[in-house]
Formats: sequence, structure tokens, C-alpha cells
Amino acid sequence: MKKFLTIDIGGSLIKYGIIDEDGTLLYKSEIDTEAHLGGPSIINKVKKIGETLLEDYTVEGICVSTAGQVDSRLGKVIYATPDIIPDYTGLSVKEELESFFKLPTEVENDVNCVGLAESWLGKGKNAKSLFCLTVGTGIGGSYILDNQLHTGFSYSGGEIGYMLMNDHQTLQQIAATSSLIEYVSEKKKVDPSSLNGKIIFEQAKKGDQICIDGIDRMVKHLSKGISTIIYMMNPEMVVIGGGISAQESYLKPLIYKELEKIMVPAIFTQTSIEFASNMNNAGLIGALRNFLIKEALHPINKIITSIDSNRNKLTKKEQIIADYILNNLSEVPNLTINEMAKKIGVGEASISRFTKKIDVGSFNNLRMLTSRATASKKKMENRSNQYHNIKTLYDDVITRFEESAIAKDIDLIKQTLMTNDRFFLVGKHALEKELTFMKDKLLELGFDVQLFTDISQRNLSKKIVNDSIKVLVFDVEGYDGSLVDYVKEVNQVTNTVGITSQTDSPLARQVGKIAILPFSKNDEQSNAYEVSFYFFMDLLTNALGQVSSESIKDNSKIKSA
Repeated sequence: MKKFLTIDIGGSLIKYGIIDEDGTLLYKSEIDTEAHLGGPSIINKVKKIGETLLEDYTVEGICVSTAGQVDSRLGKVIYATPDIIPDYTGLSVKEELESFFKLPTEVENDVNCVGLAESWLGKGKNAKSLFCLTVGTGIGGSYILDNQLHTGFSYSGGEIGYMLMNDHQTLQQIAATSSLIEYVSEKKKVDPSSLNGKIIFEQAKKGDQICIDGIDRMVKHLSKGISTIIYMMNPEMVVIGGGISAQESYLKPLIYKELEKIMVPAIFTQTSIEFASNMNNAGLIGALRNFLIKEALHPINKIITSIDSNRNKLTKKEQIIADYILNNLSEVPNLTINEMAKKIGVGEASISRFTKKIDVGSFNNLRMLTSRATASKKKMENRSNQYHNIKTLYDDVITRFEESAIAKDIDLIKQTLMTNDRFFLVGKHALEKELTFMKDKLLELGFDVQLFTDISQRNLSKKIVNDSIKVLVFDVEGYDGSLVDYVKEVNQVTNTVGITSQTDSPLARQVGKIAILPFSKNDEQSNAYEVSFYFFMDLLTNALGQVSSESIKDNSKIKSA
């Protein structure tokens, strides 16, 4: 079985080991990073580690997980906080190590590696979509869809720690372990250096109220961040990693309780919340997983890297050849050298020299490499398009609500509820789940409401409806004939209010008053309709929640408002 050298570079420790291709660690150790000495010093340490281990092991490649924002295609650190690791930004880790060891090397951000580890050999190994949230000194995140890491346009996807939570504070400023330590040290009036997360949790378990309050505060903020992830990304699972993952038994019940309080149940209950199982080995395992994925996509990476790394050596004509290949990758395997030369307007000799300069060797080698690269690219694009289409669908839900003037429609429903004593909620049987949720929410808020979705039930309700009962009719499209007929009859007895998405629908023309809301189409291809419905319910319950329960129950106050 193949073996690999795996390295996890953190701000405090460099963990390293020998790992086989199925993710089993054969050897593991660690040394202090001494990050203050800078990036070049860290790379020298990695080289010494490798030299020592390669005396005893034969490996197929080097897998690196590192702190900092990483261009994983080039294996280069795009940015690292200078206060933590000076002179690390801009360092080409992949190039440095490949040149030294003469072995293929792949480099990825440490948080992304934790996500890859959990989706491969951890809690998320059976999940189609997974968001990994790491909480330690800071907060980071990574998104895995169909076992593929999605890093975004500029390799910063998942950086949820920088998300602004109020006017001036980010999530990691109020929910990271460093924030917990700062809070507890201020309350206890002790030096922050005398505390760490482990100590605070131990004291909390012994009943220390300040530590308990500090953790509760962190959980509250962290849960808001998790709810945002779930609403925006709709992952099957959220995995919590980093230093706090060791406190699963303490934290998990608190996080669940807080999420149940602040989230729409139908959305929250569809998402699993788990704690990382790979613990301190996550970076090492994830670095291997990243290497194996990159190795599978090696042809396309090799072409791009070979061209980019030799750009400065190319003549103007050779630059034209390079651009043509990168922009027309799928055409190259089907062309002869003569055909390509004519297409580009260069000589065959220029193409031959080009293949040698980028270390491919010959035009035939280039054709074979682009053929394999095209197959890899198609596979990647299919998965990427699937993700993009889903994301666009859910982005559209939020956009439609943002662009619609819905405040007056929400207020119409609110005023109808606040100024009447009793209500019938009427809709199609196909929407019984959503309407039951709506009924239950209104009952919780103190409203007297009955639900009728079955046609026979609706017919019976016509016998008991009177002018003291107001009727809310819900139909997304507004074209259900039986509901329109129901409204025609009930209008003779009492007032009706319709809730639909279609202004010119038969329902909209029949009801006494109409609330138009931008619900997504109800179909079997996605959950976009459900998301739009529960988003509407959040808006409505928030509006109703601004009124005290006392005023809901005191009808005289309501009717005089």
C-alpha cells in the first residue's frame, strides 16, 4: 500500500506523520512551530522532518495542511496574518518542497483539510453535503459537496469567521475560544494567559458561574452563525471541529437547544449537527485526502501549472499557443500539429519548441495529456454546475423577498389577525404540512385558529362560519377552483383574506383582501418552495412577536389599537 508524508502546519504546532492511502496513520509526532521566526524557518523545519522520516520510509508524495489562505492549485500561501506567521504570505510551499524532495506535493488550507477529513473518514462520510465549522483561536469553515471541496472564486469560500454579526464585531470576535477566554478573564480579573478553553470548561463543569455564563454566551453567538450556514447553504450536515470538538458532551445539548429556539423547525430538523471525530489528526488525514483528489485530477493541473510556471520563458508566439491550449482544451486532442499551427497562425516548429519549454516533451504527449485533462474537466464541471444550479435556486428565494414590497402584505395579515377573535385557515390538502405549521405557530402566539385542507372539511366549515370568524385562504398559485368556489360562498357571510403569489389569479380577484408574497414554485425538483414558505413564516411571526401576549389575549385592547 502506498505511503505518504503528511504535514499539518499550525500557529503553535507542526504535526507530521506517515500515512497510508486508506488514511491510517503509521507514525505521528509534533514539534513547536515557532511561528515568530517566520515562514522560511517553518519550511526549513518541514524539510528536516522529511529528511529524517524518509530515511525509514519510502513515500509517494507529500501532503501539506497549513494555516493561512492557500491557492491550492499553485500550492502557494496567498495570505497569512503577519502577527501570527510573519513572512509566510506569498511563499510557494509546493514549489519549495517539490524542489527539495523531488516528490509530488499538494498544499491546502488547514480548515479545508479538516472538512475533507470529516467527509472522507469522519462523521460526514455518508453525507452528500457538509459544512465543517472549526472553532479555536479563530473560526473557519469549509464546504464539501459530493466529496468535492468548494473554495470559491479566490480560495476564500467558507471564511465564515469574518462574517459581521453586529455593527462592528465578526463571528470569530464573539464566538471563538479567544473571545471566551477574554470574557472570563475580564469577569474574574485575571491574566488571560492563565486561562485556556480546557480550563474554562473544566471549571464550568464544577459549577463556576462565570465560566458557565461565558460558554452560554459563546454558544448563543455560535448558534447564530450555524443558523446562517444552514439557511444559506442547506447542508445535510454541519460538523464542528477545532479545539472545542473535545467538549462535545457539554456543548452539543446547548447548541441544539439554542438552534431549536432560533430556527424554523422544518429546516433545522433536516440538518444534522455533529462534532468532528478525527480530532487532532484531522489536518493530517485531510491533507492526504486533498493529495489523492488532486492526483486524480493531475492531467489538467499539470497542464495549467506547467504553462503558468514557464510563462516567463515563452516567446510572443508561444504565449499565443499557451492561451489557445488553455482556452480550447477539448479541441487539442483532435488536432494534428499541422492543423493546430494553421488555426493559431504559427509554425509547427514553434509548437514543438513550446512543448519542450513546458516540459511536456512532444506534441503527441500534449495531445494525450489534454485528452485526459478534458475528461477530468468534464467531471468537475458536471459537479460544479450541479452545485451552482442549486445555489442559484436558493439565492433566488432570498432575492425575490428582498426585491418585493412585502412589508404591507405582512402588515395586512398581521392586522387581520390582531383585530379579530377567531379564524379559519383554509388551503389545499397538498399543503397540509406547511399550513399545519402555520396553524401551530398562530396557536402558540395565542390566536384561535382552525385549519381546513380536506374538501369535505371545507364544505362542513361553511355551515359554521359567521361574521365573527375571519377566513385566511392560502394558495401559492391562486388557481385552485374548489378554493375559489369556497371563497365565493363564504364572502356572503364574512370577510376573506387571500395569501398567494399571483396578483391576477382567480383567488386574488375573489377574496376581500389580498396579500401577494413571492413564493417559489411548488414542485418535486427542489425544496425552494418550502424555504420560501418558512422564510415568510419567520417574517410573519417576527412581526406578530413584537406585540405582547397580553395584548393578544385582551380583545378590548386589540380592537382599540
